[in-house]
Amino acid sequence: MDWTQILDTLNAMAPAERRQWALAAAGVAVAVTGLLWLESRIFGRRGRVGSWLAVRIASLIAAPLTFAVLVVPAQAVSGMEGLAVFYLSLFTAAPLLWFGCHIVCGSLMSPGFSRNESIALGFSGLAILAVPLTAYFAAQNPLHAAARQIGLRRELPADNPPLPYRAEPVTSYTLPGAGLIYTQSLRAEPGVRLQRVEQRLGGYWPAYDIEHPDYCTLGNDVHLMWSAQEPPPYLRLSWRQSDGRTAKAEFTPDMASADKSAPQIFSANFREDGLDPVAPIPRVRMQLILRKEGLPDYTEMLGNPPEAGEQRTTDCVTAGFERWRHSDGRRIRAAGVMFYLPSGGLPLRGVLEPSQSQPAH
Repeated sequence: MDWTQILDTLNAMAPAERRQWALAAAGVAVAVTGLLWLESRIFGRRGRVGSWLAVRIASLIAAPLTFAVLVVPAQAVSGMEGLAVFYLSLFTAAPLLWFGCHIVCGSLMSPGFSRNESIALGFSGLAILAVPLTAYFAAQNPLHAAARQIGLRRELPADNPPLPYRAEPVTSYTLPGAGLIYTQSLRAEPGVRLQRVEQRLGGYWPAYDIEHPDYCTLGNDVHLMWSAQEPPPYLRLSWRQSDGRTAKAEFTPDMASADKSAPQIFSANFREDGLDPVAPIPRVRMQLILRKEGLPDYTEMLGNPPEAGEQRTTDCVTAGFERWRHSDGRRIRAAGVMFYLPSGGLPLRGVLEPSQSQPAH
C-alpha cells in the first residue's frame, strides 16, 4: 500500500480509530528519537556530537539513494530477472553506497571517525531505520483489512463538500441478457470544470489508470451505469473552482431514491452509421456486432484505444453516436453491453437489437 492509499484509508477511518493509529505512529517516533538521543549521548561524552550529527544528516541523504539503487534497477527488469537484480544490488551496490557514504563523511569530520567507527555508525543507522520500516510492514495487514471494511461502507464522509452537480434520479431498466440495470446522470452546474473522476475499489482509490465501466464523462457531466448484480459505484470527483483551486467530493447513488415504478426496457434507435441509446453507456462496456454481405459477423470493441486519426470527445456512447469506420460497408446488426460481476466468472452480456429500437429521449 503506497502513502497516498495509506492517507486515504486513515482519513476514511472513524475518529477514535484514527487516534489509535496516531498514537502508534507517535510511539514509533518516540522510539526512533530515543535511539538517536542515546547515540548522541555516547558521542557527546567524547566531544564529537557535532561530527555525529553531520554523519546522521548524511545518513538521511544516503537512505533514499540506497533505496533507489535497490528498487529502480529491479523495477526496470520484469519477471524473475528483476528479483535477481534486486538481490545483486542488495549485496553489492547498496552496501557500497550506504557504508561508503558513512566512511567518507566520517573521515571528513573534525574530529573525525575511524573506518571501523564509521562502519559501526552505518550498522547502527540501519538498526534505527529498521524501527519505522518494521512498523510500516507490520501495519500493512491491519491497513488492508481497514481498507476492505471501508470499501463495504456506502456512507459519504461527514465532512464531504457539496457536489456542484445536479444528480438526476436513479433509473431502472431491463436489458435482455443482463436483467435489471441502473443508470444515473450527474449534470454539472454552470462554470464547473471537471478535472478527474476516480472510483473506489475494495476500499482503495487506485493510483493508476484503469478501465471504468461504471461511469463515463461527456463534457463536465458524469453518467453512471451498473447492473443490479454489481455494487453501485462509489466515486470521487475533482473539479476546478472559480478561484482556480481544485476541490474534491465523494458520491455514490442513493438507491433509496431509485425509480419505484416498473423498470423500462433499455433500448436504442439504430442508424446506418451509429445508434442512439436511451441513456448514455460507458464506451468500455460496448461491443458492436457488424454485418457485411458475404462476410461473417465481426465484433468491434468500442473500449479499444483510438485508431490513427480517430478523435474522441467523450468515453460515452450516447444519442448521436457514430461509428468511426461507418464507411467500411459494415452495418450494425446488434450491440452488446457487458457487465462484469464482482464475484468473477463470465460477465453478463446485454443485447440491443434493432427490433427493440425506439427513438432516443
